[in-house]
Amino acid sequence: MDNGSIVFGAAKDVITPCVKTTPMGFGGVFGMPFREIHDDLYVRTLVLEDSAENRLVLISLDLCFHDDSLTEALREFAREKYGVAHDNLFVGYTHTHFGPAVKGYDFNFYEPAYEEFLFTRITQCVGRAFLSRCEGHIAHGTAEGRWNISRRLKKDGKILFAPNPEGETDNQIDFLKLSDRAGGIRALLVNYACHPSNLKERLAISSEYPGRLCQILERNYYGCTALFFQGFGADSKLRIGADGDHFTPIGYDDCDKAASDMAERIDESLRAKRLLPLDLQIGSKTFKIPVPLEIYPKSYFEKESETHSGRPGVRFDKTHVNDNCPDLLLWACADYVTEHYDELPGKIDLNCGVIRLNPDFYIFTVGGEPSFDVKKVLSTAIPGKKAMFFGYSDAVAYIPSDKIIAEGGYEAEGSVTEYRLKGRIAPGIDELLIKNFTDAVNALEKS
Repeated sequence: MDNGSIVFGAAKDVITPCVKTTPMGFGGVFGMPFREIHDDLYVRTLVLEDSAENRLVLISLDLCFHDDSLTEALREFAREKYGVAHDNLFVGYTHTHFGPAVKGYDFNFYEPAYEEFLFTRITQCVGRAFLSRCEGHIAHGTAEGRWNISRRLKKDGKILFAPNPEGETDNQIDFLKLSDRAGGIRALLVNYACHPSNLKERLAISSEYPGRLCQILERNYYGCTALFFQGFGADSKLRIGADGDHFTPIGYDDCDKAASDMAERIDESLRAKRLLPLDLQIGSKTFKIPVPLEIYPKSYFEKESETHSGRPGVRFDKTHVNDNCPDLLLWACADYVTEHYDELPGKIDLNCGVIRLNPDFYIFTVGGEPSFDVKKVLSTAIPGKKAMFFGYSDAVAYIPSDKIIAEGGYEAEGSVTEYRLKGRIAPGIDELLIKNFTDAVNALEKS
């Protein structure tokens, strides 16, 4: 290879359900089959190989979530077939709430036939990414914009789930440009932090704004595959959906406008040619952080079950799907915790990782739904270095910082039942994150 060049390959494939499934992510449609397909869902894969023939595989899926069993199965597949080290494969989810139910977040209505189809499509996509490998170059760029808005509003001493124009959000898009030896853009990896879930039509399959952004970028650059990796944006939503003191579901035209604005800003950055070339020196380290919970009494979840079912003493089962009750999803989750209370752990195992692109540029990965303040906390682990931050790698919990835990709100405590946890994440998570990520960076620097 020429000096500074790398080997890379990219591919995508459709993962839109080919069997009838239920959508994922909203209590109001829990267990109800989707009615239509507005736009396709995709798996997108990027393979990177440095001069020492270290291989890195990055997979983005237009799904809400999956548990980590899928990632582990894909790591085993990539190790056996392509010699990819276990820690050198990462799976991220764009977190569209308009995809099918899958294992992890939804434990009632996922379809085994779709799980089999999904694994096959992903492994085929990985294979095509390896087959498409070529020599070229990689560079990092950024774009700025105010497309998101904080959804944490303090009012009367409480944190409400409402638009907060003064709240902190991550306004930066990071991207990696992969170009071939002739200079053609063959892949764009985009990293942005903003929770989806804004569309009006909740029973239609859609990749929402992350998928639309990828479609536009692929249209703009012939032969390009675009990949979206969700950042630490669990506490923000699209600004276009903010309407005074509440969020209004948006239409597909609004989604298109937000994605088009993002794409135009990325295009402007590409045209300005102010990108940072990267000399790849790939290294990765994955690890689990045991995060303690503040345990709630069993009576809390019994009360949650009554509140969300509207039927005191009645247990959830699938026959209740068409019943009129406040929230089927939270009813099912509260019942699960009540039934399994004694065996549920008093902690979560948070899947994390550090990917070194070179000694001055890293990718930090955190499972679950990390908030923007977690990025601020973790940035202290790499002073003087650049990094991108990938969240949403599995369905485990909202991940707050100590600051957010102290403030309260949905990300700190309101989502406990939804994730079938025995309690909220306990204070002290900042120290756990900084220590484990600092140790991982130091280990990679010594390797």
